[in-house]
Amino acid sequence: MTDTDIREVLTRAAGDLSPAPDLLDRVRAGGNRRAVRRRTVLGGALAVAAAGAGVPVARHRGGTVPVGRRVRGDLAHDRGLIERFERAVRGRVFWIGATPAGPVAGFTMPAEPGWEQQGFAELVDGRPQPGGNTLVVPAGRMGPAALLAGPDRDVLVVLTGDVPVALSEGFEIDAAGRIDRTFVPLRATDGAVVRRIAAPDRTVPIALRPGNASDPVWLTNIEAVVPASTALNRLPERIEQRLPGAGEPPARTEWWDVTRRDGYLDPYGYHVWTGPTEWHLTGATADGRRLVVQTVALDGRARALWMAGRDDEKPRVNYLGMLDDGLSTDAVDGFGETYPILHARLPHGLGVAVAALNCRLRYRVRGEGTWLPAAGDAAVIPAAASELEVQPRHGRATRVGVP
Repeated sequence: MTDTDIREVLTRAAGDLSPAPDLLDRVRAGGNRRAVRRRTVLGGALAVAAAGAGVPVARHRGGTVPVGRRVRGDLAHDRGLIERFERAVRGRVFWIGATPAGPVAGFTMPAEPGWEQQGFAELVDGRPQPGGNTLVVPAGRMGPAALLAGPDRDVLVVLTGDVPVALSEGFEIDAAGRIDRTFVPLRATDGAVVRRIAAPDRTVPIALRPGNASDPVWLTNIEAVVPASTALNRLPERIEQRLPGAGEPPARTEWWDVTRRDGYLDPYGYHVWTGPTEWHLTGATADGRRLVVQTVALDGRARALWMAGRDDEKPRVNYLGMLDDGLSTDAVDGFGETYPILHARLPHGLGVAVAALNCRLRYRVRGEGTWLPAAGDAAVIPAAASELEVQPRHGRATRVGVP
């Protein structure tokens, strides 16, 4: 099943509701095979509904804690403010607090028998308004959830329900291409944390890790930073291609896919998995070892990694860098659409990994002589190659120097 198929199913399943844009992020971030993650989204991960709207799409089954009837928070004494919020959301406020962005409330509203929708509301131009999507939870319980409040979305509100939660405010890519984070435990007061963070800019760098919950902390309004249309419409396709000499699939397939290795995805982060085509190319080295070259998209960019070794040994993952740091070139086809061209040189004379979706590839050595064809739209060409020609189905060919 392709990501396009998933988007179509989401549209049919949600109807007028608005699934959270980081839904597919969560499906991708589980560390399992992508096919399994795609089945998950159809089998029970549709756990949101538009705030204040209609029937819940699915249910949040784990990681919830009792809500209780007492309103919590430092504004719990303000009955007039609570009533204003409850009228606006047509639900019951169970937490309300002062934040640098103004009052914020956590509320529940009826769903189907035995279930409720849990969400946030904040003051906008002096009026209470629901913020983001709602999470469907068992009646009388709550799942850990978060809101980016304020016009700049630089105030983080986390309803923990007394579940330990740790925050990472940013991440780096380490020398092995892994996502490197430092988590700091948050100190909740009356079941919530309010904290200023750096204003997000087109991406959300934070991560929230629950201490003893089975589900991640749901960020209800990531679309306030990244529109849902961007998150869904630009989800990159993953292309798995077996190159000449690849042989039979290995017995331990998880060894040969970095997205199934610890650290290469970010299960507690809130990424948008947009970016260039994700390639998983399997071939062989000249001495007969298995060779894998893989790209992994993250927030509009992508990392390039490679592995080589015998099938009976777990290979080391090697990081080549970000594609936009000289490993890829954008070209334009006959329809005016931009497409990326991968040209990542491998060390130790292993060759150059090249790929351009639905294009014909040719290469030559030292900018002279005969152009030689590469099989398909992805290949590992000889290390001596110095120039690549890419011919899309429509439009003129593009020639790229291979450094």
